[in-house]
Amino acid sequence: MDETNSPRRAWRRLLVTGVAGAAALGLATATSAAADTSVATASAVTVGLLGGTAVTSGTGTASNSGSQATQNSGATPALSVLNGQSGISAGVLAQTAVARADGSSAACAGLVGAGGTITVGADGECTPSGGGPGGVQLTVGGLVVIKADAVLATCTATSAGVTTGSVKLLGVSATVLGLGGGTTNVSATAAENSGIDLSLAGLPVAQVLTRATTRPTAGSITVNALKVVVLGKTVYASIGTVTCGANAKTVPTNALPGPAAPLSAAALAVLGWRFRRPVLHALSARSGSRG
Repeated sequence: MDETNSPRRAWRRLLVTGVAGAAALGLATATSAAADTSVATASAVTVGLLGGTAVTSGTGTASNSGSQATQNSGATPALSVLNGQSGISAGVLAQTAVARADGSSAACAGLVGAGGTITVGADGECTPSGGGPGGVQLTVGGLVVIKADAVLATCTATSAGVTTGSVKLLGVSATVLGLGGGTTNVSATAAENSGIDLSLAGLPVAQVLTRATTRPTAGSITVNALKVVVLGKTVYASIGTVTCGANAKTVPTNALPGPAAPLSAAALAVLGWRFRRPVLHALSARSGSRG
């Protein structure tokens, strides 16, 4: 046997062992990238009887696992989906939900004038465009007529648990039909969970609820732009309902199970003990050749 090759083989074996051990240890400590999840829903209109059946424009849902491109659910359903029971005589249904891989989500829904559309920006802001003044009109329970340029609810949420909710009540008025009825303008800057009472001949006949906001769980928010409830008939119309969150922040975890790192270190120790003799021999031979 060539004595000069023996130390070289020992060093080679030591190098291979070290590389393999380092690789194992690297795998044990490698972490997966954070993949924050997000979700949002949007529904333009629901009309029905309190505690009874309802017709709805449906609900658009966008969700993201954190490893996908931005997910969009945007639609302008035809009024025909409401089976002629909505009381809407003018306007366009609009509902859009967006879920991004960074753990943020946004939604916007409601009614805009004919020819109008909505756009959800990168910051979650909902912007209506097109549609003329007074382009939205619906009658609720044959008693209350709502007219508007646009009625929209919007929300945003992040995986950090931050939520926002707002409404756009543009040019909204409520008129009570019949002798002694009247028209009431609805504030465009409504506070959360506000509303007005409508009366006919001095008697309350309906309520208009604006910017109804709830936070079902930590990190989630639901906003309804406008809801009209006709008293006595228990008929209602709900315009623009959106929900954002709860979005989850994913904490990076070890690629290998928790015990993997200690096991890898232990494996290195075992390998070191296994090859101690050739290593010592190589070191001695190398020292002797230098002497």
